Amino acid sequence: MSHPSRSHPSRRTVLRTGTAVGALAAIPASTLLWTQPALAGTPGPEQIHLQWGNEPSTEMTVSWATAASVSRPRVRIGTPRGGAGHSVDAQTRSYVDGLNKVETFTHHARLRGLKPDTTYVYDVLHDGAEPVRGTFRTAPARGRAAFRFTSFGDLGTGDNVFKKSSIHGAAAVRQVEQFAPLFHLLNGDLAYANNNPQLQPQCWNAFMNNLSRSAASRPWMPSPGNHEVEAGGGDLGYASYLTRFELPDNGTRDHCGNWYAFQVGSVLFLSLDGNEIAVEDDASLDPATGRSIYISDYSEGAQLRWLERVLSRARGGSAVDWIVVSMHQFAMSSSSASHGGDMGIREKLLPLLDRYSVDLVLAGHDHDYERTHPVRGTEPGGLLTPAVADDDLRRIDTSQGTVHLILGGGGTAGHDDQYLPADADGVREAFVRTQRLTFKADPDAKEKAHWSAVTDPDTNYPYGVAVFDVDPGLVPGGRTAITVSYYHSAPATAVNPLPAPVLFDRFTLYRDRSDGWGDDQGEDENTDARERAATGRR
Repeated sequence: MSHPSRSHPSRRTVLRTGTAVGALAAIPASTLLWTQPALAGTPGPEQIHLQWGNEPSTEMTVSWATAASVSRPRVRIGTPRGGAGHSVDAQTRSYVDGLNKVETFTHHARLRGLKPDTTYVYDVLHDGAEPVRGTFRTAPARGRAAFRFTSFGDLGTGDNVFKKSSIHGAAAVRQVEQFAPLFHLLNGDLAYANNNPQLQPQCWNAFMNNLSRSAASRPWMPSPGNHEVEAGGGDLGYASYLTRFELPDNGTRDHCGNWYAFQVGSVLFLSLDGNEIAVEDDASLDPATGRSIYISDYSEGAQLRWLERVLSRARGGSAVDWIVVSMHQFAMSSSSASHGGDMGIREKLLPLLDRYSVDLVLAGHDHDYERTHPVRGTEPGGLLTPAVADDDLRRIDTSQGTVHLILGGGGTAGHDDQYLPADADGVREAFVRTQRLTFKADPDAKEKAHWSAVTDPDTNYPYGVAVFDVDPGLVPGGRTAITVSYYHSAPATAVNPLPAPVLFDRFTLYRDRSDGWGDDQGEDENTDARERAATGRR
C-alpha cells in the first residue's frame, strides 16, 4: 500500500474563518465555542483536563481551550493550605479543521517537580480573564503502592444532538467520579466528531466540556480510535486529537502522542494506536475521494519496535509487576454485530503480549462488555485463534495468559451486544477479519470462541464502567493482585440522569512480584505477612 506522509499535523496555523452556518443552527449555544467571539472581554478557559506527564508521581499536564488566541496563558500551582503559588507558562497550539475552516486554540502547562501522592490546587488563567480553579493528586512514588483506576471506551459527547452520542455519555463521566479513581483510561472513540463532519470542532467542544467534569480533577489518558481519524485533520486525521491532548513522550519526532507509556506504582501502562496495527478499514471517509482514510502501518513498524523495547525493559527489571495495555481495537470479540477479531492485531501484537507476559488488554470498539479467559499462544488452524490457558472465572494467574476486556459501553448511542447461537457445548462462533476489505465490509471468517468467558447480556443498553483496584502485596517476591469490578448501568434518562452502577462481574488477577528472591519463599512470606496483619501478631 502507499503510506501517507510521516510529517506531524501542523501544531500552529494562521487564523481562518468559515463555518457550516445551517448546521450550527441546531446546536445548543453552550457548544459553540469556536464560532462566536466572547461577548464581553477576553474569553475564559474552557474544557480543562489533566494528563499525566512522563513521570506521574512528579509531573502533571493541565490543558484547556479558549475561543480565540489569548495572552500569557498559564497555570498557578500550589497546595490546599497555602493556595496557588508560582506560575507555569503554557504552550499554545492550534489547528484549523480542514472541512469547516474553524480554528481551535488549546493551551498546555507541564507541571514538573511535584511531590508524589500529594494534593495540589491550581488556577488556569490568562490576561484579562478570571482564573478557574481545580485540584488534583499526584501518583504515588515509584515502587509498590495501592491505587485505583477506571476504564471504558466509546464515550461520545453526552449530548444526543450529535450523531453517535447519547445523554448517557454525561452520566458515564459522573459515574467515574463516583468511584474516585486516581485516573481513567479512555480506550478510543472519544467525541465521534467524524460522524458529524460539518460540526467536527463543535462536537469536540461538547465532548471536552463534558469530559472536564471529571478530567479537571484526575487525568484521563486516551488512546486513539477509528473515529479519531478525521477528514480534514492532517496526514493521519489526528490533528484535533493531538492538539487537544498533551501526552507522555514516546521518543519519536513524527508520532509523539500516538502511542505512549507511563508507570504508576509497579504497574506499567501502555497506550497503543490500534488504527496502525489493525487490518480493518473503518475510518472516516474523505469527501474528496469517497474513500476511507486508511492508515494501517503508517509508522512502518516504529510503534511495534518501541513497544518491544519498553516491554523488554519492563520484564527485564524488578520495578514492574503488572503490564496493562489500553487500545481501541481488539484481537477477538464474539458479538455478531461486531467488527470481528482482527488478523492484523493477532499477527503483529499478540506474539509480543505472549513473549513479555502482558497481563491485561483493555479495548473498546464494540459497544458492549466481554471478558476473555487468559490466553497464550494459538490453537491449530489458520486464524491464529488465541488458545485458552485456564478457565477459572474468579482467580486468574496472568503469568500464564493475558486477559482481554472489551469495555465499549461508555455512552455512545449504538450497541453491539448481539451474539450467534451457541453449539451443544455452549460455545459460540465469532467473526474474524483476515484482510483489508472494502469500507465497513463484514468480516470474512468464523471461529469457535472458546476464549470468551463473560459477556453482558443486556442487548439494549450495555453501558458500564470497569474499576481496577491494585493490591501491591506485602513483601518482595510475594503475591500482588488486581481486583477487577465491572459495573453495568441502566441508561441515563431525563428523569434519571445519573443511574446507579450495578456490579455485574468481579474477578481477581494475581501474579508474583518481580522483586523477589524465589517464588516459594516469597509466597510463604507473603502469606505469613497477611496472617500477621489480620491477627495483629508481630
